[in-house]
Amino acid sequence: MSSLYGPTVASTLHHIEDLIESSPDADRVMQYLTDFFSRHPDLWDEIADDARRSRWLATIFGYSHFLSEELLRHPEWISSVTAFERPLGLSEYHERLEEFVKARGVSTPGAEDLALFRRRELLRIVLRDVLRAGTLAEITEELSELADAILSCALKHTIAELEERYGRPEVRDASGNVTRASFAVLALGKLGGCELNYSSDIDLMFLYSENGQTAGPQSISNKEFFKKVANHLTNLLSTYTAAGLCYRVDLRLRPEGTLGEVCISLAAAQDYYSKRARDWELQMLIKARVAAGDEALAQALLDFVEPFIYSTTLDFSTIEAMSATRERMSEKLARKRLKKDGLDVKLARGGIRDIEFLVQCLQRLHGAREPWLRHGGTFFALSRLHDKDRLAETEYGRLAEAYEFLRDLEHRLQF
Repeated sequence: MSSLYGPTVASTLHHIEDLIESSPDADRVMQYLTDFFSRHPDLWDEIADDARRSRWLATIFGYSHFLSEELLRHPEWISSVTAFERPLGLSEYHERLEEFVKARGVSTPGAEDLALFRRRELLRIVLRDVLRAGTLAEITEELSELADAILSCALKHTIAELEERYGRPEVRDASGNVTRASFAVLALGKLGGCELNYSSDIDLMFLYSENGQTAGPQSISNKEFFKKVANHLTNLLSTYTAAGLCYRVDLRLRPEGTLGEVCISLAAAQDYYSKRARDWELQMLIKARVAAGDEALAQALLDFVEPFIYSTTLDFSTIEAMSATRERMSEKLARKRLKKDGLDVKLARGGIRDIEFLVQCLQRLHGAREPWLRHGGTFFALSRLHDKDRLAETEYGRLAEAYEFLRDLEHRLQF
């Protein structure tokens, strides 16, 4: 190896040479190491003599092109990897984001700040993933906690900025008492199930408490105010910057889909789900949870829709109808895939989406009588279905093994 890349790099990094040679792409690892130390020679001795950080560098350079490029631009990130042996919780991500924003010298984080913070934190999570310092369930939950922290921060600053202009959104009751109107961000899909992957869209729904007016000099209706909050928040998260974007935000799962309001009141949401929601929309809410904002407001909607999701009148005919719809969608996707090379681990027959659909069907069939089965995460739901004898040992083993393998493969493809 030293004859190929020069004796200096090879001799200085001799203690990780075996790791380099066993990496997915040894040539690429050595090229990135050479580039890294050429750009940042002051870090040469510091990192080369640190077996742990040397291993982290070699791991990232071998597995992730986009994080390798980030490390070339931000070499200090390799020293920001802390608490490697355990997952970080939501409060810790809040603290890390606050410190990151402060260090960048801004009072209100912009789209680039949030995107850059996310990339820095992905470095640590990818390392924990590749080096098996955490289980797959821990990794997906940590990715979700990171997203929640970013959402909460972005929402807090968005509301503060808009209140400066329009005033506080308020509700006045029949007795003249004034209270503050509230706003919540509901997470759906993989984020809702706390099983986010590295590059998935985040499926969101925006909810506000009641109609009313803001109390500022430029008074507007609460509906208009919270619509501005929703749009501003979406743009903040999904705007492309020099650091890329933070998240692709998908709002199509909201009531009425793309034809519906971007933000809906609690009363309007309750009316929709009790009268007009299609069955798949109710099933989708199995994964719904509050990600940011007023928890009590979000929980009021979740408590309201739960009897519709887990109805005691639900039977196999409903599941069969949904399965038929799912089959038609799968056939349509299969025809599209004929024009493309490769296998879609998410949407292909027997893939990630099929396992999730099966689990949700079983949850709906048995969840009314067995509330313990009600859980948004597929990993947990599979385990609980098995514990309640709704899945035989063999069925559970095959499904759990297949789901973990496919999700792990999906992650490797996204690095």
